[in-house]
Amino acid sequence: MIARRVEIRRGYVYIVDFNPRVKTKPGKLRPAVALQSDLVNQAGYPSTVVIPTTTRLVEAAGILRLRAAQGQGGLAQDSDLLVGQLIAVANESFRQEIGVLPDELMVELERRVRIILGL
Repeated sequence: MIARRVEIRRGYVYIVDFNPRVKTKPGKLRPAVALQSDLVNQAGYPSTVVIPTTTRLVEAAGILRLRAAQGQGGLAQDSDLLVGQLIAVANESFRQEIGVLPDELMVELERRVRIILGL
């Protein structure tokens, strides 16, 4: 069976295969937000920078996590976006699109990424 290629777009949420788990890199299939510019995505670059999510919620987690409520971006349950774990993954790891983040959540995510990266 040939896997269908997923069109990757910035701000969209996808199910991504993060296996195998290595040290702080999250493992298993989990939702992630595509952060990389659509200019790079459309150029055919073989990997994409994403922010993984987790349903292991941490209250008052500071800048390294951003809460997304159930339904936002197509998420099945409340989730934390792991801003401090942004990672480039091979495009073949993308399984399916599940939704798009609301604009106000994407703006806050971008703000936090800029702070973390010192931009």
